[in-house]
Amino acid sequence: MKKITMQDVAEQAGVSPKTVSRVINNEPRVSESTRKKIQQIIDELDFQPNKSAQSLAADRSLLIGLLYDNPSSAYITNLQAGVLDTCYQFGYGLVIHPCQNDTPDLLPKLRNLLASSRMDGLVLTPPMTENQELLDFLESTDTPYVLISPLDDARTCPIVSLDDVSATKQSIQHLIDFGHRRIGFILGTRQRSGSEMRFLGYKQALEENNVSFDESLVVQGDFTFDSGVVAAQQLLRHETPPSAIFASNDYMAAGVMKAAAQLRIPIPYELSLCGFDDTPLAMYMTPTLTTVRHPVEQLAREAGELLIRQLKKYLQPFKPEELQSKLIIRDSTGPVNK
Repeated sequence: MKKITMQDVAEQAGVSPKTVSRVINNEPRVSESTRKKIQQIIDELDFQPNKSAQSLAADRSLLIGLLYDNPSSAYITNLQAGVLDTCYQFGYGLVIHPCQNDTPDLLPKLRNLLASSRMDGLVLTPPMTENQELLDFLESTDTPYVLISPLDDARTCPIVSLDDVSATKQSIQHLIDFGHRRIGFILGTRQRSGSEMRFLGYKQALEENNVSFDESLVVQGDFTFDSGVVAAQQLLRHETPPSAIFASNDYMAAGVMKAAAQLRIPIPYELSLCGFDDTPLAMYMTPTLTTVRHPVEQLAREAGELLIRQLKKYLQPFKPEELQSKLIIRDSTGPVNK
């Protein structure tokens, strides 16, 4: 079967191959009617553009990278899906690369990765968003990048972020409305934007409801199941244990459930529990988990578009939408047991 070429598309559309190329690369100077006509023919013929040829013509690799260091597979899957959506829309490929942010060989490895793949730009996720040495390196090599949810959202570089403070306040308010006043809080890894912002939301919610902040009800975790078990054991063996616990992600919330079961504390009758992220795990717990649903996929989609519009300077600048999280109320929360 003959391979469909750009020339075939051009001939059927009655335009030049250059016009077809402009449509494929989302370039300007093509009328909307012509663009639709060419796209319809591309779809009908199932034409697959040659990435290598596009790359040479544009003097770019037409690849962007997504770098991550995060233990949550659900979070990473949603990030990948969002960035891939945007890459498909703009004719880019995606290199997905796990990194260890706290290792001394991060920069040498990244330098080799950039040299071998010729990636045009990077999307960075926490905690790499806080790695100043990494950001300085990207600046020095003129590598465009976008940060997802940095700790400092007042940075001058392109960022997309979610309001973790307000999202956490929704959860704590939900518990307070049920009559809970002693609310335990399990932190995630410090110096990650999600951890710090969720802790701030917790403290603000308590203050706004005239509930005293008790430092002994705050325990350090690291976003893993095991750390949730250990933190919950500490909280539940407290001299005056909390009647509710907020865990900074669903994996640690699952750890709280295990610890509560070991101590024969029924949820939600003697202990209410909130998580964060609304991972698939939340629906499979017993009881099902009250948690916060973050639009991570949409966030990643916006990060990808922000980066690609930087690279394709002729495109209109992109202003990310303000995305909202949602509290998903399930069976793990209920009235305080008086």
